[in-house]
Formats: sequence, structure tokens, C-alpha cells
Amino acid sequence: MKELFIVELDYLSDSSPYFEPFSEQPWACYLDSCSSSFKKEPHNRYDIITANPWAVVTVDDKNSIKVINHVTGETHLKNNQSPFTVLDDLLGTMTKVDDTELPFTGGALGFWGYELCSLIEPEKIQPRQLETPLMSVGLYHWAIICDHHQKKTIFFSHPDMPEIDRDNTLARIKKSTRARTTTFQLQEKFSTTISETEYEEAFNKVQEYILAGDTYEVNLTQEFTSRYSGDCWQAYKHLRKVSPAPYSAYLAHPGITVLSHSPERFIRVTNRNVETHPIKGTRPRGQSPEEDLAHAEELLASEKDRSENLMIVDLLRNDLGKVCKPGSIRVPRLFELESYTNVHHLVSTVTGELSEKHSILELMEGSFPGGSVTGAPKIRSMEIIRELEATSRNVYCGAIGYISCNDKMDSSITIRTLVAQNHKLHCWGGGAIVADSDCHQEYLESVTKVKNLMTALESFCE
Repeated sequence: MKELFIVELDYLSDSSPYFEPFSEQPWACYLDSCSSSFKKEPHNRYDIITANPWAVVTVDDKNSIKVINHVTGETHLKNNQSPFTVLDDLLGTMTKVDDTELPFTGGALGFWGYELCSLIEPEKIQPRQLETPLMSVGLYHWAIICDHHQKKTIFFSHPDMPEIDRDNTLARIKKSTRARTTTFQLQEKFSTTISETEYEEAFNKVQEYILAGDTYEVNLTQEFTSRYSGDCWQAYKHLRKVSPAPYSAYLAHPGITVLSHSPERFIRVTNRNVETHPIKGTRPRGQSPEEDLAHAEELLASEKDRSENLMIVDLLRNDLGKVCKPGSIRVPRLFELESYTNVHHLVSTVTGELSEKHSILELMEGSFPGGSVTGAPKIRSMEIIRELEATSRNVYCGAIGYISCNDKMDSSITIRTLVAQNHKLHCWGGGAIVADSDCHQEYLESVTKVKNLMTALESFCE
């Protein structure tokens, strides 16, 4: 075990200025807890900023797995392996770090798109044609960590990082935290890629599958698109003020930028203790305190929403049970209310203890994609989603997160997420369809979940 090189920086309650000098660097990543917008909670303690990975693992729409080593300049194809295994092997080449305090001490960080399900279940799920990677994960030697509980900010470099690279990165941090003066412009208002009639046809088909006994619950989504010009970092900074979320993220990877404002944790691992926080059950915020309270109470009392949530809790108990120690799975929190700027949610917590026989990435692969964005049973629901949804989910409904050299992991489910590519913005909303769902209400819910994001960006229209 070796130690990190650590330099303490000035603490900022808003850490985004530290990202400014790196926002245009290769594979720049900002994991943003939006801490100043929430009361002190375990899930909004840290922000993580990094860029310039020493290696990258990507997967394209032909399921071709590419490893780019920026140190040697070599590129290798690993098409006969799982991308999770490839990433696990690369992580294994990095020096283990004797630091249990920091959440991230160098390692893997990036996104895993929903459409990876076609690689995980190749005999069940047909791949889609995509211009964006199914997965894009860098391996990093340094980061800025902002700890909002201790009100400390540090820069660290991993023992494997060359001293010259460390010094250059530190110099960039100290040189400037001034805001960029670029602009963002939305060219048109968001439009849906399907009509409400087409949504109804897909909804009715889901109901047929439910009545036939194929599935109990299917997460049906729709896509919204617009065109933009300028700098997506300016758009993200605006959205994090309008719609703060504890698992927000900004990832600027070559050819694709991800602006995520997720309220939902996927998986966290600390000392081999595993936890996941599925969201299922939604109501809009009210226009008055009285209406808002009524909506919250209605959600808490809703048998339908509690049933939806319970189905996903059971699914996740099964997913975690594949790689956790027998008897370790628990549900310490069931049907609890969490409230955000635009919606109330029902949230549960499932925990377990990772078996010594399995790695963190085996846990992730066995649980991916998150059950709250598929339905139950998972594989059959994903088949139905592939049949009925006209467009790709892309990064949406996948995951953003990190796996650290100190054997920690944290990740979010990429809901409330926009993807920018080729001057086009993609945004998605969805919800769970069960036997007693109302089509019009489900359609409205899929819009409500992301309307605040779209409306906020439409303020940039001319």
C-alpha cells in the first residue's frame, strides 16, 4: 500500500469554480452533490472533479470494447470479454492506496449507458444503432475532492501519477478559478419524439403483456429533443441552480456531453457494505404549501405506488443476492418520502454485504441496469422496452459513478439526464406501468419529471 500526495485547497461551498479550468480538458468529469441546496445528508457530502485519464474503456454500438492507453499511446480491442471485466483488470494494475477516508483515491469514473443491456443479455436484447458510446469510463490518477461536511477541499495525486503531470495539474488549479465567459443558446423548444397517441399504443401493449403474465411492471419512457449552440457547461450551471439534485454530474467526453441531475443512487460500496436506493412513486410539487402537503400525503398513502416500489425492492434484493453473502440482504428503509424542486418521490433502501468471491464490478454488472428503470421481472421487461420504445435510451437509465483504488464505489442512475451531441440535446422522462395504471396520468408523469429541466433551458431560446 502507498499513500497519496495531498495538497489542501481553499474550501468553496460551491465547488464548480474548481471545475472551470478543466471543463474543456479530455474526459473532464464533475460529480456534483449540489450540497449548498440541501440540508446535511450522507449522500451530499462530496464533490469530485477530475480530467485527463491515463486510460479509457469505451464500448460502441457494435459491442466493440476499446481500451485506449494514453501513457503508451496504444489502443487494444477486447471484444471477447465483458467490459466490466476489462475495467476490473485495468483497475487491478493501479497501486492500491492506504486511505479509507476519501471517497475516491484514483480509479475508474465515467458513464455506463442503458443500452449496455444488449451486451449483458445478448440473446434477449437486440442492440440499437447509436452514435454515442454505450460506455465511456476513464481511469484517473488525480482529483479535487470537496468535503462539504468537514468544509475542506483537497487535491490528491495517485502514487502512479508522474510527478510532472501532478505539478502541471496543480499549476492549472492554482492559476485560475475564474468563470468561463462562453454562452449557451437553445435553438428551439423541446419536442417529443412520439405523440400521446403513440404513447397510448405502447401503454396498451404493456397492459396486454401484464394481463398475459409476461411482466408485472414495465418502465415506459419517451424522448424529447432540441437543438443548441454554444457551451453546455453554461447550461449545466444554470440547471444545477434551478433543479439541484444530490447525484448531479457533468461529463465532457469526446463527442458527447452528459448533464445529469439525478436524485437516485444506484449502488454504493464501502468496506464491502452495499446499498442501493430505488425510487418508484412520484407526485408533482404543489402550487401552495397546502397543496404540496396533500400531494405528499397522497403519495405516501398510495397502494399503487407502494406496490410499484415493493416490486423493485424485491428485484434489487434478488440482484444483490447474486453476489452478496447469504443472509446479508436487508431493507432498512421502505417507502420513505423524498422531495425535490419539481416532484415528491417514494424511496427505499436495500443493503447487503459483498461476498469475498466477487468484485465491485461483478456486483455492478449483475445489477445493471437498475431495476427501477426496467420493471419486473427485469429481463422480460427489458425485452418489452426494446420492442416498444422507438428510440434509444442512450446514457439515460444507465449509471454514472466511480470505482476507487481504495475499494469504494458510488453511482447514480441517470434519470433527469440530458445528452448533448452534434448540437442536439436529448432528454427523457418515464414511469412504471402496472395493471391499474392510468394512461393519461402516466403520460403526464413522464413529462412532469423533466419539464423543469426543459423549461429552464427554454429560457435560453431567442
